[in-house]
Amino acid sequence: SFSCSYRFAKEYSTSPGRGYGNGVIQVLKKLSSFQLSDVYQPARDQFNGRGSFGNGGAMRTAPFALTFPDRADVKRFARLGAMLTHSCSLGYNGAILQALAVHFSLQGALDLPLQFINNLIAEMEEVEDNKETRNDARILKEAEKPFCERLHRVRDLMNRSKVSIEEVISELGNGIAALHSVPTAIFCVLHCLQPLEGLPESYGGLERTIAYSLALGGDTDTIACMAGAIAGAHYGIEAFPQSWIRCCEGAEDADVNAERLHKLYHQFPQGDLQSHCTNCLF
Repeated sequence: SFSCSYRFAKEYSTSPGRGYGNGVIQVLKKLSSFQLSDVYQPARDQFNGRGSFGNGGAMRTAPFALTFPDRADVKRFARLGAMLTHSCSLGYNGAILQALAVHFSLQGALDLPLQFINNLIAEMEEVEDNKETRNDARILKEAEKPFCERLHRVRDLMNRSKVSIEEVISELGNGIAALHSVPTAIFCVLHCLQPLEGLPESYGGLERTIAYSLALGGDTDTIACMAGAIAGAHYGIEAFPQSWIRCCEGAEDADVNAERLHKLYHQFPQGDLQSHCTNCLF
């Protein structure tokens, strides 16, 4: 935990002008202290002790799905990683949902879209079946199992012959809360599996997903990031236009880190992998 939290803080201090929210800036500044005894405390202190329910934890959670083949590990580490900055259940459960979406996509589950969304609903029924989620949902005046309820909306939208952008925004949202963006990102991927009216016929599925995410407005960078991670796990690196890769600031770093994750995945037996990653990441 100390290693990961310190690297978060170091990354912020290296380049602070990248649109960080004021709340997470305060958390990252506290995480930079070696005197900190509990790295999860700064996140718990946010918003008068209620914690953040934003989508930042979900935005960065995809690597857990690429590291661990076991679903329980994906959920566990997604939760731990998100809780460094988002201690509200509507924040870290959003990260779990996003990680699960990437996990299932990586297994080819998007070939059966309805089964994909049903699997996510089943997983989140279990994830949200606890007192913390119910209490946070009650305080925020949301459904008892907020992400499950949103995923049911996603499934309903999938079954409509035509869906307007206005309907998607109204039903799912496009804001900075994880609840108003993670299900939206998932819908973007599902909606763009087939060609869409209004988008170039030359676009592949990944290109459609990114373009459609941006068309929704709101927190476009985060929603497109999450949708792109899910779609990327399905389509693979070959689906990315070379012009996009050339324009992407972090493309080389992503390539290096992908190789490292792949080697780590195959270097250790599953039990040793979990132990190693627990020590080196958290």
